[in-house]
Amino acid sequence: MLMKLFFYPVLIVFSSLVHADLVGLDITELTDVTGQGGADLSWTLSLNHKYANDMSLQDISDKSKAFSALTTSDVNYVYNCTNDILCRLAISPNNHVENGNQKWLVFKKIQGTLQIDRFSMDGSTITNKDGNPQTAMQLTFYDNAPLKIRNLGFAGLSVESGAEGYLNSETYGTEAGIFDKGLEKGFMGLNAHGNLHISGNLKIFSYNCAGTSTSRC
Repeated sequence: MLMKLFFYPVLIVFSSLVHADLVGLDITELTDVTGQGGADLSWTLSLNHKYANDMSLQDISDKSKAFSALTTSDVNYVYNCTNDILCRLAISPNNHVENGNQKWLVFKKIQGTLQIDRFSMDGSTITNKDGNPQTAMQLTFYDNAPLKIRNLGFAGLSVESGAEGYLNSETYGTEAGIFDKGLEKGFMGLNAHGNLHISGNLKIFSYNCAGTSTSRC
């Protein structure tokens, strides 16, 4: 009880000595306020890919890590999908129907990883169409941190028919030869693997913003 009796008066005295003078700013003063800051970011997008389930593979530039737990007999060495039908993109342009059947353009076994180790986001100022200064969001990309493209693509592209033609799972038999035997039917595939180097700034702003004190950009 003695501790409480001592603590409360001390707290009251201390709070009376500490105060802050808050001053309101008008529109002109607010426009004169400047600051500096930003953030360094990294980004990874992985689809049906080994990297999506094995986050220890942070450096996807090092292919030896991707091969370390796999044998050379693995053709799709990073493709990771529990059901091939779930790894598709189906498009029906203009809802095209032929002979009563819906037509689908189906991309099968989609996979890949896009990763950028570093890019920056901060604020900037541009001169708008009215000749006035206007704030903008600025993204900065660096040449030494390229966009990494790893095994991005699809195994096959086909045209399917039916209300749910995108679920068709026909495969090639022995008539297709050794190369296509057992694979899903399709007439082409795509696989991209490389680095895209980007260096420079991208500024994002509202074109219709006048930049005046009565509008928020």
